Amino acid sequence: MSVSTTRRAVALIVIGVLAAATLPLAISGPANGDASGGTPGVPRADASQLSLGFDYGCAVVGAGGLRCWGGGGEGQLAQGNPGSVGDSPGESTVPVDLGPGRSAVAVGAGDYHACVILDTGQVRCWGYNSSGQLGQGHTDKIGNDPGESTVPVDLGPGRTALAIAAGGYHTCAILDTGQVRCWGYGGYGQMGQGNTSDVGNDPGETTVAIDLGPGRTALAISAGYGHTCAVLDTGQIRCWGYNASGQLAQGNTDNIGDTPGETTVAVDLGPGRTALALTAGSYHNCAVLDTGQVRCWGFDSYGQLGQGNTDPIGDTPGETTVAVDLGPGRTARAIAAGGYHTCAILDTGQLRCWGNNTDGQLAQGNADSVGDSPGETTTAVDLGAGRTARAVEAGEYHTCAVVDTGRLSCWGLGTSGQLGRGSPDSYGANPGETPAALPAIDLGGQLVGRDSDGDGVRDAVDACPTVAGGRPNGCPEAVLKGKKVVLDTVLTKKKASAKCPAKATVTVKTKTKAGPLKVVKKLKTKTVATGCAVKGKVKLSAKPKKTAKTKVKITGTKLKTKRLVAVRL
Repeated sequence: MSVSTTRRAVALIVIGVLAAATLPLAISGPANGDASGGTPGVPRADASQLSLGFDYGCAVVGAGGLRCWGGGGEGQLAQGNPGSVGDSPGESTVPVDLGPGRSAVAVGAGDYHACVILDTGQVRCWGYNSSGQLGQGHTDKIGNDPGESTVPVDLGPGRTALAIAAGGYHTCAILDTGQVRCWGYGGYGQMGQGNTSDVGNDPGETTVAIDLGPGRTALAISAGYGHTCAVLDTGQIRCWGYNASGQLAQGNTDNIGDTPGETTVAVDLGPGRTALALTAGSYHNCAVLDTGQVRCWGFDSYGQLGQGNTDPIGDTPGETTVAVDLGPGRTARAIAAGGYHTCAILDTGQLRCWGNNTDGQLAQGNADSVGDSPGETTTAVDLGAGRTARAVEAGEYHTCAVVDTGRLSCWGLGTSGQLGRGSPDSYGANPGETPAALPAIDLGGQLVGRDSDGDGVRDAVDACPTVAGGRPNGCPEAVLKGKKVVLDTVLTKKKASAKCPAKATVTVKTKTKAGPLKVVKKLKTKTVATGCAVKGKVKLSAKPKKTAKTKVKITGTKLKTKRLVAVRL
């Protein structure tokens, strides 16, 4: 199969909320396919909200809306027609119909098909379906004819999805049990069944389970053109499928999963090392280790392994993975592999990319690849003065990033509108063309990142994602948790020159089954730019009645009194 006509799917999903004990997240409903990024925290959670296919992209926005743009010839935009969006003046992105009352939690884009995890945990897919990659028991496209949008995938009785990864012509999901199930093209063993049969293309077929080893479950999964890799609960990586370029890191080019008895194989990350994240390109992979180091393996035609040469890694005996030089003392927080290029968000928030740059996908103002010549490793991307990257995704020949302001921009090949600029022009290969100079992509007035309660704080960093709040952490200023009132507010000074008092008086009034209840407590104040911060807990002797309001009054010397109603969580 010609490399020039094939690719991978960047579906960077997730060391997820299955590891919630380590994450500063509070997400209701199913885990949100929490991302591919590196260290626990925001970049990982944001990555599942943005995914790029061969010539298109999709993003979760607002309260769970889904918007897509780019090529639509195979129905991958789910608009009921084969038209592209974003290549003509005035066009940018379009919404995808997920069903009455439903919203998106995570999205995965394959070559020409896409799948989404809904708030119910259900998976719905659309687009090209030549090998059953939509899991419908047939090979009909979905989304290119009038009235068609998305279709549900049967994951088994009572099962829901935590993460989704769409490859070239196959799809895999991590279920609520931690099991991995796949469907679609199996010609290289990407179904992990010890044969080359497709799954989901014949009546009655839906999905098949992947054997990850006795008692093992998956925390993250990513799919390339013809292979798949998963991070297990142990931190180990296991891969299966196509291996012509060493993308399975076994020191050979033998496919895995296409011969009886074969299922998956382990990747050697080094003594004692585990993976925090992984990403699959067309024919290469990269992982962020527990140290923050990035290691890559597989095809290296354009320097996408960042080694200063074009030698594949993992196809020759003794070869496994190689480290990428991110700069002195630098580590990675998120990673994204495209067709033949790779990008990482560093611990500083800087974005660095390497590999193929023929269409400007590295945003250097030229078409020179990086990492394919001696001395070359990675290169910085100019996102604008003071700007940092919150999420990054890599498509076949284009790249998209979300900066700290929430702005989304894309660069690289633009022939199908995949840059969402209302033009088929590419961007990034000419002098002066940098992401810093790009306008934001119009997402219908919304930002990338699910914001369930609409308070302007996306779920990835919202400590109270189901209740709108005015605090920077997304919570209300007063929260009722059982028999505790948690307070986090700022009182205004009566005079700007006044000093904050040592303590403020908090009075809580409510009703319990035993009758009215009043509690008074002193809490320390702290001087902040906007006034005097009051933060702490007030314990009640009994739980308030479900129908009762819990009123909070905060007073203090030289402070303006503030009255709040504690919000139940």
